[in-house]
Amino acid sequence: MKRYITLLAAVALLGSCCHQTASSYLETSTEASKVTVTGGEIAGFIENGIYTYKGVPYAEAQRFMAPSDPTPWEGVRSCRAYGPTAPQAERAGWRDDKQAFAYHWDDGFPGEDCLRVNVWTPGIGDAKKRPVMVWLHGGGFHSGSGQEQAAYDGNSLAKAYDVVVVTLNHRLNCLGFLDLRDFGDKYEASANAGMLDIVKALEWVKANAATFGGDSSNVTIFGQSGGGGKVTTTMAMPSAKGLFQKAIVQSGSITTVMEEKYSRMLGALTVKELGLSATDVEQIETIPYKELYEACERARVVMMDVMKEEGALPTNILCWLLVGTEPTVDGKYLPSQPGTPESMELSKDIPTMIGTTKHEFTVGQADEIFKPLAVEQVKARSAYGCAPVYFYQFDWESPVLDGALGSGHCMDIPFVFDNVARYNTMTGGREADIELGHRISALWASFARTGKPVSKGIPSWTPYSEESPLTMHLNTKSELR
Repeated sequence: MKRYITLLAAVALLGSCCHQTASSYLETSTEASKVTVTGGEIAGFIENGIYTYKGVPYAEAQRFMAPSDPTPWEGVRSCRAYGPTAPQAERAGWRDDKQAFAYHWDDGFPGEDCLRVNVWTPGIGDAKKRPVMVWLHGGGFHSGSGQEQAAYDGNSLAKAYDVVVVTLNHRLNCLGFLDLRDFGDKYEASANAGMLDIVKALEWVKANAATFGGDSSNVTIFGQSGGGGKVTTTMAMPSAKGLFQKAIVQSGSITTVMEEKYSRMLGALTVKELGLSATDVEQIETIPYKELYEACERARVVMMDVMKEEGALPTNILCWLLVGTEPTVDGKYLPSQPGTPESMELSKDIPTMIGTTKHEFTVGQADEIFKPLAVEQVKARSAYGCAPVYFYQFDWESPVLDGALGSGHCMDIPFVFDNVARYNTMTGGREADIELGHRISALWASFARTGKPVSKGIPSWTPYSEESPLTMHLNTKSELR
């Protein structure tokens, strides 16, 4: 017998039928949510009509090695709670009361067995071909997870627009990007292991999309900050070709990543910091994470000093912050820099949306970190003759904390996921702003469905071109100018 747990007596109407609901309920029956995916059977739960699966293994990997399919399991695996997050440094923001209040992070629990996906879908096994939207989280290539912000919850987006939403965890920092290729062929994947995890997750999506009522031939990758950088990098990886059809880069455009001269240097310096050599380097595979991480950070300081002396440090502070904890142009998995014509050729047929928030990290003045790279990426793709590119700026400013947050970094995320009310510690959750969330999330979902961002209440959006260099300014009154 199906069991229902009533959580709320009623939910306020939000002004649009697709966002209305009489009640929010939770169904936890294994039989009602059971599906078969790569590895075996799983069961999740049904919340307000949306089938939800958390912590589903999409792959497994030994330290520094390429990922492979997960080991099959017996019986029905419960996938109702988020799985382990990638090991990382302690989040400094927790010690700042205002930041901790506004962002309200959920950093979960760390573990190297972190290759997990979370899925929200309106239906299972119903033969529908829903667009699939795969979210790549922020935090550079160094930190973060697919659950770190309340805004990442895919229930609202899936329910309002009949799409499948996927978030994921992958290896980060030294576990995901430490280049050990100088120590043997077994480490050939080490410099880009974290990105290979993302490609493997997309392969999992392609193999299992139909199970969740999704269309494996209509997949959109989207991400913010470091997640935007991951989107850009994925577009430059031959192994990802054909695994997605559209891309959205939010405050994370990057045109360059590590050159292998310096990534190899970092690997060698880290091994030295650990007191190892070529003869006993395999011990690095079992050294406690904290010890490995701290050795890599010390080596990173030395490497950056060398880069500074050689004039190789990036001038853009965003790129500078990523140095040593980002993908590497290794000639195999990532053949060339993301901003080159060679890389753009790989994704030439991919429609894109690219943009930033008005303030990012500099309230009250033009942001100098993300905007120049976004403009560079937009102009380059347009000039190369790529599929349509839509350029935007998110201008809405939060009233929270007396307006201190402005239109800051991450502020667009709750609007994109239609989670303005859910993430009211950042947005304030006012009725007019909830409505703006409906409009913006509709843009993203429309783009995922058709390749064109269309939404009631938003002006007709013309793609960017040299002849018509237009930017959509997203606010309670949006303008294309």
